[in-house]
Parts: sequence; C-alpha cells; structure tokens
Amino acid sequence: MSTSPALMARLTPDRAYRARIASLLVSLVTVLAGCASKPLDLSHDWPMVPATRVVATHHQKATPPTENNSDRLVTDPVPLEHTALEDLPNVFDRIRLGYQLPEIDDPAIDRLVRFYANQPTRLDRTFERAERYLYYVTRELEARHMPLELAFLPVIESAYNPYAYSRARAAGMWQFIPPTAKHYDVRVNWWQDGRRDVVESTRAALDYLSELHTLFDGDWLLAIAAYNCGGQAVLRAMDRARSRQRPTDFWHLDLPKETRSYVPSLLAMARIVAKPEAYGLEFAPIANHPYFAQVEIGTQIDLRLAAAILNLNDNELHALNPAFNRWATDPEGPYQLLVPRAQAYDFARTVSNLPLEARVPIEHYTLGPSDSLEKVAKARNLPLTLLRQMNDPLNNFKPGNDILLPASKIEPLRAGLIIEGESPVPGKASHHKLYVVRRGDTLASVAKKHHVGTQTLAKLNGLSTQALLQPGNTLTIGTSQQSKRAVSRESTTGQRQVTYLVRQGDTLPMIASKFSVTTAQIKKWNQLKSTTLKPGQQLVLVPSQNQDYGG
Repeated sequence: MSTSPALMARLTPDRAYRARIASLLVSLVTVLAGCASKPLDLSHDWPMVPATRVVATHHQKATPPTENNSDRLVTDPVPLEHTALEDLPNVFDRIRLGYQLPEIDDPAIDRLVRFYANQPTRLDRTFERAERYLYYVTRELEARHMPLELAFLPVIESAYNPYAYSRARAAGMWQFIPPTAKHYDVRVNWWQDGRRDVVESTRAALDYLSELHTLFDGDWLLAIAAYNCGGQAVLRAMDRARSRQRPTDFWHLDLPKETRSYVPSLLAMARIVAKPEAYGLEFAPIANHPYFAQVEIGTQIDLRLAAAILNLNDNELHALNPAFNRWATDPEGPYQLLVPRAQAYDFARTVSNLPLEARVPIEHYTLGPSDSLEKVAKARNLPLTLLRQMNDPLNNFKPGNDILLPASKIEPLRAGLIIEGESPVPGKASHHKLYVVRRGDTLASVAKKHHVGTQTLAKLNGLSTQALLQPGNTLTIGTSQQSKRAVSRESTTGQRQVTYLVRQGDTLPMIASKFSVTTAQIKKWNQLKSTTLKPGQQLVLVPSQNQDYGG
C-alpha cells in the first residue's frame, strides 16, 4: 500500500508548529520548575553512557516537599535502614564486608587476577559507569542475604554498561537473552527493552541466581556457572562426573570453556577489589548512599520534558533509564522514572501538577479523503497500536475525522552495539588471544614469539609496523587467516574497537555521525566497496578513546 505525496506533505512536521511545541514545553518547565535557563533540545541523539563524575547530584541530600503529598510518589528501590554499614564512606568497603564466597587458591584465578590487574584503564572505565548502579545492586544483594561478590557479575558480563548487546542477543548489564527475560517477566517491546532497565534487570538477575542457588543445594559457584551456561548444562556435567566417579563441585566438572573462565573471573575480580593496592591498583571511591530514587509519574511522559524539569543533562536521565527505546516512556507503563535522589521530591511535585496534554506534545490531525490510521502510522513510522492507544481503539476512523498524533517523531534513541570483550574472559572469543605488552617488547619481537607476521600483527591491532609499544597495554594475537575477523578491543595506541549492528534505515553517514568518525574510515576498517548496508550486518568501528561508547 503506497502513501500519497499529498499525505506525506501534510504529515511533514511544520517548523512553526514544532517551535510552538518547544516553546510550550519550555514555558511549562519555567512555570513549574524554574528551569527557564535550560533550553529544551529536541534534536540531538543520546550518546552512550556518559561519565558520571561530572554529575554531583548524588552527593546532595534530598529534602521532602511539604505539599501535594509528592513524598509518597518517591521511593528508594531498597528501603533505607540506618546501620553501621551506612556510615562507611565508600561502597567498596561495604562490599568487602559482605563477601561470602570461599577463598580458593587455583591457577586459573591467579592467571585472571594478573589479566585484570593489567587492565587498569578498562577497570577504571567500568567502575566509573558502575558509579550510578553499584550502591543499588549492593543493597539488593544485602536485602536477599546474597554474597556481595555478585555485585561484580555485571563487571564480567557487560562492564556495567546497561546498553551492552552481545552476538548471542543478550542485552543489559546482566546480559539477559530474550527467552530468559520473558520467563522473568522482563518487558520488551517497541517502547522499551526491560533487559536494560536498572531495577527490573537486577530484580530478574537476582531472582534467577537465587533459583539456581536453590537448584544446586546452596552451592554458589555452581549457581554462578549455571548463570553463564544454563542450569541444564551444569546438571548434565554433574551427571557425567558421577558416572565417572568424580567429584561434582565446580572445579571438577567438564563445562564449556567460557564457563570454566567465568567463575574464576568473578573470584579474581573479588580478590582484586579486596586488596587493589596489592596489585598496583587504586579505585576511585564510590559514594555509599543512593545515587537515584524512583518517582511515580502516573502516565506517559516525554523524556526531554522530564530532563528539562530536572534541569538535568538528558544523557544522564537516559543513563538512569536506559530501557527506553524512544523519546517518550511506554504509554502502557511501568510509570516510574529513576532520577537523581537529590532532585526526586521536587521532580515528583512538578510532574504531579503537569496536565496530561503537556506530558507528551500532541498534534491534532484531520484525516484526508484517502487517509486511514494505517497510512498515517506508516507515513510517521509509528506503530499502528500507538495510534490506536492515543485515539479510540474501537473507532473505525474515516476521512474527515480528527485524530491525535505525537507532535514530534518518536525516534529511536540509539542503535545496537555488540561490545563483547569490554571485560574479556579468556576463552570467550576463541578466534584470538590477548598479549600484555612487557618492557622491551616490539611488534617484531611479539610477532616472532607468537609465530605471526609483523604486518599481520600490526594490521590486527590497527597499528603501523613502526609503532612503539607501551608496557601494560594489550595486543590481539591471531593467525593470518584470522586477521580479518579478530577485533582488538584496546590497542597499544589506546584505541577501542566496537562492533556495530546495522539496523533498518541505517546509512554510512548516519553511523559515522553517531560515532564521530568518517564514512571513509568505516569503509577502510571494514573493506567495504559499496555504501549499501543490510540490517543485521556487523561493522567494526574505532571511536575516539575519549568518548564512552561502552566498548
């Protein structure tokens, strides 16, 4: 079914109308929250999780309002109870006191301790992202009496990046695949992907770990292994061990290679955090009190309006609410937003006074002679279900009828990133291995040691053959046959590579703009002869090191 040019012309957003909408939003913000100094930007896209240490709101104390009962709209996801633990200045100190997993001496753990200790930049970037979420995850674990070492599982899974997306279609900082998300009632639709939701994904992950803990009779190491490879895989490995009259603890099971490294990785991370100074590391402290609070918003709201009311960088608002796929929240709920705790009560009071028509800018549109809801939805690139929700779902709309539309396009917030390898587990990517540069190493000496060509090694890591190597950085090692497929996550020049998953409608200029690179660079990195892209295609990108794209 084609859309007429006349319809397309009528549906093109009018600039004057958009200006009036923007003016209305800013006026509302001015009246309700005194934020006239912050213009409402309706144009730009969300970057990946920004740095948190430029945002100081979590170091302030919230003051409950005295009117409108907005205090009942604000909740701490985990209720606060003042104990001696709350007096600790650093959440890392709190976590160390909650260790429950056994201390084990094993060569695999020792090897992984050395591996992570040689990744200080990567660890700093990971815990900088975790600054928003770590206190909450810790309190959730405490409430369930679970080992606090589990707070480091998102380090292993996603480097605490809620936007992480793997080749296995796992998403979020806890890396749920779609079937597991569905089993634990994590909502995924056009509006949102609950696997990225901080509260929902943590709830589901800890539910899953608790069930696995029960399944394996209280053995946390088996439960953690099953979180990685599945409960049935661990049970089958235990059955094989019994048939061979071997012990059935984790260390004696024949498990997938990745899982054999997964559990030691967590134990290694716990050991490093227990005494970072022993490994020449120093982690910046993370405040031991809530970063965010949860606010009931009652119904759908435009996220740009919410950010303006908060006088908050909209990137930060989305970093706290990474589940949303669009510029507005899901009209069917849930109706909560996470906001910096210091601003939660004022935000709740303001939102509770917002009229419904001000929450999401609405356009009144009259159906033309050949119009239908289906044609309008197609022309606006909106789901038909959305238009039915905004209007009478039982009404058979005809030409001449008035309908309601979003005043501006409800565009996607971001495209998918595959960032496997941000916190690499040896064995996870079998096609290559990493080498930690030592003092005196050259590309030629490393290439000779690993039986690869110097040019191959340089190309694999995005270097010139004359590049100087810095001790402590990492090189990806592969064979000449593997060189076109292997991806270095952090080369000796400090570059990071990510794999971008092409979505419907993507173009090379759009992707280049999103990652602040050029189309020529993308074509060179991927040996592209054509500019035509196909959905599902994977592109290797090398964004600037000073941009936090998670990978």
